[in-house]
Amino acid sequence: MNVPAQPWPNVLPPELEQLVDEIARITQAPRELIISILICALAATVQRRCRVQRKSGLDGPVGVYLIAICDSGERKSAVQKLLFKALTEIQRLWSEEATHSVAAHRVEHALWREKVDALRDAMKRAVRKEESIDEIEKQLRVALEAEPQPSLALKLIYSDTTIEALLEGLHERGNSAVMVHDEFAQFCDGPMSRQLGALNALWSGSDWSVDRKTSGSFVLHDSSLTCLLQAQPVVFQRFLAKQGEQALGNGFFARVLVCWPYSTQGQRFESGSQGDYTKLNWFYDRCKTLLERSESRLLRFSPQAQANWNGIANSYEASMQPGGVYFAARDFASKAAENIARIAAIFHAFLIEDSDEICSETLQCAINLISFYGEQYVNIFGKYNPVTEQQRDLTDLEDWIQTTQNNKQWSCIPKAYILQYGPNRFRDKAKLDLLLDILASSLRITILKMNKKTVVYANTTIAVPQYYDSNRY
Repeated sequence: MNVPAQPWPNVLPPELEQLVDEIARITQAPRELIISILICALAATVQRRCRVQRKSGLDGPVGVYLIAICDSGERKSAVQKLLFKALTEIQRLWSEEATHSVAAHRVEHALWREKVDALRDAMKRAVRKEESIDEIEKQLRVALEAEPQPSLALKLIYSDTTIEALLEGLHERGNSAVMVHDEFAQFCDGPMSRQLGALNALWSGSDWSVDRKTSGSFVLHDSSLTCLLQAQPVVFQRFLAKQGEQALGNGFFARVLVCWPYSTQGQRFESGSQGDYTKLNWFYDRCKTLLERSESRLLRFSPQAQANWNGIANSYEASMQPGGVYFAARDFASKAAENIARIAAIFHAFLIEDSDEICSETLQCAINLISFYGEQYVNIFGKYNPVTEQQRDLTDLEDWIQTTQNNKQWSCIPKAYILQYGPNRFRDKAKLDLLLDILASSLRITILKMNKKTVVYANTTIAVPQYYDSNRY
């Protein structure tokens, strides 16, 4: 199982890149880990009052699901504490406000009880005197229906919670939540794993019915949920070995953005300099401002951004064809365009107030970020997806062409060279022709004629091409 060959380059809007740099200097945690926890905090901040329209007549929530795979000691708790500070403080404020309202509720309920008792006494007297009770019964019915209810504090953060508590909280304590689970094994082996349908529905913004035996049933409408699951590599590898194919089949992981960053342990040397919290203080102020807002926003793409989003959605769709980059990860690709729209909306809602149009620059940041999550997904889950023998041949042939072209510093490779010196299973002309045609049709290679000979170009070549003698092969 692989991790990125190098840390992610700049993939965020400039203000957020500066924030990530500041947190990296303070904590010296892996950059990819900081970005994933930041995305979670941003989504939790804006999702309560924000939706995104992907195209006309099709809008949805902006919540995101993330998994961060890290060993103990990677300082994920320190990063989360910094980025969740504003969320924690606003939740504490909501709890304090609810506590102050308890005394007022006691008074209101006592007065209500006195009124109900008086009406019941009046009804008993009327019955004894054989008088009409219609008017008293009407008043009592109205009073019973108006029983004062306690004011429950809004709740935003659910840590290592149960699925029952999460669903009930979304119903009674605000329809926006962020679920943080530090014990991935408990998440996958416990009751939560049997309710992935509910998590899938909440991600999609669909209604979800909850039936309860001992109390009233309810239906969740327009709820927004963001999830951050954290797993240690050994636990995650054990889970994939045991349940990998089954987990991918239920659709939950198709929605997940997963990262497995390089460890920074052994490289975190102290310089003695004082930490700069300028961007973090800006971030806290912005979170508090947005969490206290009451007006809703429906974000749309600008005309240029809409055209760009349509294009990237079509690219991901095409990549799921046989021979495509995401043929072995079609589940991820099927949700990639929607995740791009959500991330772009999260960036825009957090940074921009005077317009509800997402610009193409913000969209491009989201496209770049999802591309890196896609690479991680393929590296981690790729071998657990059912892949045909032909798809493996296509991937291996493309890798061999690119490696050979770079190593030899050739501008292209003749087909005759592949038949003579390529891997044994590609030395059959009919089979090689079919594989090359599929790679060319999916734009992964280019096939040309040079001096009456067929040559192949790797479209992802990174070396500087040198002169190739077409008369040699």
